[in-house]
Amino acid sequence: MNKLVLHDFHEELGARFILRYEKLIPDDYGSVTDELHTALNSLSMIDHSYFGKLMLTGSDSLDLLNRISTNDMTQLIVGSVCDTVFTTPKGRIVDYVRVIRYDDHLILVTRSIDPSGLMDWINRFIFLEDVKVENVSDDFLWLTVMGPEILRFLRTVSGQRVADKDEQIWIRKGTIHFPALLNRNYMVPAYNFCLPANVSLEILVWLASQLEQLGGRFMGDGAFQVLRLRSGTPAWGSELNESYNPHEARLLGAVSFTKECYTGQEVIARLDTYDKVQRYLMVLTMAERPEGEPPFEILYDSEVIGTLTSFADDPLSMKCIGLGYIRKHYAVAELETPVDVRCADRLISATLSIPPPSEPIQF
Repeated sequence: MNKLVLHDFHEELGARFILRYEKLIPDDYGSVTDELHTALNSLSMIDHSYFGKLMLTGSDSLDLLNRISTNDMTQLIVGSVCDTVFTTPKGRIVDYVRVIRYDDHLILVTRSIDPSGLMDWINRFIFLEDVKVENVSDDFLWLTVMGPEILRFLRTVSGQRVADKDEQIWIRKGTIHFPALLNRNYMVPAYNFCLPANVSLEILVWLASQLEQLGGRFMGDGAFQVLRLRSGTPAWGSELNESYNPHEARLLGAVSFTKECYTGQEVIARLDTYDKVQRYLMVLTMAERPEGEPPFEILYDSEVIGTLTSFADDPLSMKCIGLGYIRKHYAVAELETPVDVRCADRLISATLSIPPPSEPIQF
């Protein structure tokens, strides 16, 4: 059974674990309700180290990424981060990643747990280029800190003046120097920390103490999934796969429409130019939890208009929250649209709403 690098640390915090994404990860630390409330109103931290990570080295690494993914890598300076999407020649999603540029290498943090698929995809495009791709998933810790109090936290741990929407803040603890990287994918302010695994326990203990002093707490996957769904943030497998394109997944903040050609560009540009997008990702609020596993059909007046792709119980609203891909005609209304979710032989009443705005970093 695969455990997180710092499994014992989370166990000492009182984590209750769940097997998900083929990893044993914290589901909660005592109360999903309290953790979700804290994330929305104060400050929370979650260990996302189970996300896959690739390291690219070689003089042609940045140029290669620029040719095979949607964002403009030529503007990515050392110490900065951007989101980008790898797409098929038909413009379908292979993976959605965060790219961090260091002096002599790039780190790609994927949305999938096993990055071998993306690794194979990148290697398909390497011929004579000076590029080497390595799976370094276990070599780095990946933390997400989020909540309205995050700037106060960053000022405390960095000792610097931090302004709203600063894209990166470098933090030093002893001889260890690491970045806090802005993440605009959630309905509350968020940053990611990328740490080498060999120093991660020392740093995480220190960050946890600072978190506690400011009234924050750790959050498990149970509360995170609710926040993710409320935010309209797609997840690997359910909303991020080759059935959908970046337009449909609302990932255009990670797409450059001014850069040179990349794999899938023609299709993505045509969808934009000729307004040919057929469906969009929407948030669903359901009266009760569907039984079984998605996908489920979504209906409007008995007509199938979309597919429910993921859901979770929201303890604050006492509803079930979900994401689904909805036909364009029903996905643009500002008012909440009443629909039904077909689960086995029954219908569950629900409403559609547009996800809150998000702004992945685009160049």
